[in-house]
Amino acid sequence: MNKKTRIIPLATLAILLFTVSPLAYASTLTVNLNPKTGLANVDSVSTTKIVFTYPANSTISKYLRNASSSSTFSGSFMGTSEGALEFQGTLHDWDDHISVSNMSVSVDYSLKGNTTALVLDETTDVNATVSGVFHVVNGTVTANLGWRSFIVRGAMVLPFNGHSIDINLAGSVMQDSIGPQSYASGWMMGAFGGGHFWNRPTLNFSALDTPLSTWTKNYNSATNTTTFTKTIAGSSTFTASYDFNGQKYSLSATSDPTGVVAIQGYANASGDSLVIAPAPASTTSSLLAIGAVVAVLALLGGFYAVKRGIRPKSSLAV
Repeated sequence: MNKKTRIIPLATLAILLFTVSPLAYASTLTVNLNPKTGLANVDSVSTTKIVFTYPANSTISKYLRNASSSSTFSGSFMGTSEGALEFQGTLHDWDDHISVSNMSVSVDYSLKGNTTALVLDETTDVNATVSGVFHVVNGTVTANLGWRSFIVRGAMVLPFNGHSIDINLAGSVMQDSIGPQSYASGWMMGAFGGGHFWNRPTLNFSALDTPLSTWTKNYNSATNTTTFTKTIAGSSTFTASYDFNGQKYSLSATSDPTGVVAIQGYANASGDSLVIAPAPASTTSSLLAIGAVVAVLALLGGFYAVKRGIRPKSSLAV
C-alpha cells in the first residue's frame, strides 16, 4: 500500500501556527495540513517596522519630514515560476522533500515621515500550497514541521504588474517604499548599502526553531484539539548607525514572531515532528460512562422489584 492510500482514511488534520502577541509588528505563520490530500497550505505573514532617524537640521529631514505614502502589490505564481522555486529552495534548507505547487504573494507598504524620523510598516503575505510534509513509517503517519522556522536569506524578487520587487531584504524594502524620494533613497544606499542591515531578511521565522517537543502541550477532549504553544519573550530588533559630518543617522528593524500549533485530533510531538495517535481516555468520559452504568443498574433493580411484587419500604411510620 502506498503512502497516499494509507493517508486517505485519516480525518483532516489542521495545524495552525499563529501569533498570540498584541504587537502591531508581530509576524504570523499558519500551516493547514490535510492528510487526505497529502497537501499543506502555508500562510506566512511577515510584519516589520523599519525606522530611519536623522537630525532635524539635516538635508535628509527636509526631504522626508512630510513623506507619506502607502502601496500594495499582489500576484499569483505557479510552482514552476522563479519566485515559487525560490521559496521552495528556502524550505529545502530544512526539508528537501517539500515541493511548492503554487504561491500567491501580497506586499503592503505604509510610510510616514516627520522632522527626525521616517517610519515604514511593511507586511508581506506569502501563501503557498506544498506537498511532501507527510511520511508513513510502519503504519504511523508523521508530519514533519522542521521547516516552520524558515528564513529567506537572500533577495526574493517577484514581478508585480511589470515591476520587479524584492519582497525580503530590509534595504530593498526601504528603497522601494521611498522610491519617489530619489535623493533620500540614494543617500541611504550610500550610507547603509551593502551592510548587515541592508541585507537583513524580513521573511524570518527562525525564532520558532525550538523543537515542538519543548512547546507547552494541551489536549482538549471537548473539541478534540491538541495545542502546542510557544511564546517568544520580547521582540527582535536590529540596528545600524552612520555618522556624517558629526551627525548621527540610524536604521532599525523590529519584528516579533511567535506561535501556537493546534491540531484537530490527538498528536504527540517528537522533536520537530507531530505523530498522529489515538486520543487518550478522558476522565470526564470515564465518569460519565460510570454514571450511565449506575443509572442502568438502578433501573434494572427497580424493574426486578416490581416484577416480584416487592413494595418499597416507606420512610414514614404508620
